[in-house]
Amino acid sequence: MKLPKMKVPKVKDIKSKLSAAKLLGVVVKNSIQFKLRRSAMKRFSLRDFDTVIVDMDGTTYRTDANLEGLKVMFPETDSKGVIKGEKIYDSLISEIAQGKYSIEKATVEGLTKYLIKRKTERKDFPKILEKVKPTIRVPLIQALKKIKKRGKKIVLATLSSQYFGEILNQYLDEEFGFSFDYVVGTELDYDSAGKIIGVKSIVGTKDSEYEKIPVKTKLTAIRDSFQNKNEEFDVKRAVLITDCYSDIDLAKMLVTILITPDNPTTAQQVSRRLKLADYILHDNKLLQKKLEEIILYEENEGKETSIKN
Repeated sequence: MKLPKMKVPKVKDIKSKLSAAKLLGVVVKNSIQFKLRRSAMKRFSLRDFDTVIVDMDGTTYRTDANLEGLKVMFPETDSKGVIKGEKIYDSLISEIAQGKYSIEKATVEGLTKYLIKRKTERKDFPKILEKVKPTIRVPLIQALKKIKKRGKKIVLATLSSQYFGEILNQYLDEEFGFSFDYVVGTELDYDSAGKIIGVKSIVGTKDSEYEKIPVKTKLTAIRDSFQNKNEEFDVKRAVLITDCYSDIDLAKMLVTILITPDNPTTAQQVSRRLKLADYILHDNKLLQKKLEEIILYEENEGKETSIKN
């Protein structure tokens, strides 16, 4: 299988969310597995979805809550006008990209350490939400609203803070009349005053433990959430909406829709060039229509769409 040639960017050039900061060699290997499994599953013939899984950072909105959180808590600027929080974020990206940090280590020993250092509290999360609001993909939310009305379960899945996902969900309900049925993510630990003191559980890259903290993949976390409500989750009837290869492990098992912006990050650019999705949609005025055409295909009387990978 021939893959497109591409220049692997230097670590300092990688600008993406924490969960995407992995070596591109691993991504290329995963892309081959993705395409082989896609062919074996005959994924294009299956469109009877009952569950829609949506990535949060970079997908539900165009920024990263971890980046915005660090910028809110570390707003100081250097002589060049660079915000300290952004420099911290870039340093974590670099550590992951060089293989020095796993996602789990970056969460516990990197991100959370800085938030604890600045005495971050639950009440600080709405400040982060204000930074995120202008970047919300409204066409995506409007499509999800219509899809949910047709009886589909909608899941917000993130490696970032579950609590942030929950307050985002509350805002979406108030502003757009839409809310996710499930929100899964990393659970931070708080003291009685609401200050962050550690990490309770992590949504990460594999089912394991890190420093005695339980780690679940997105898929395991989703399955557990459904089971806790005595509801069934069928991976063969689920579709994933994401923005880059950070969800490659899910993408290898689920029909995947990739949303790609006009000015993509390195991770988004790699995902598009390696075609790590069954459908690749541009972030434009047709996004809502295209999403509805794919996910509500059966209810649209089997009309073919013009969407191409």
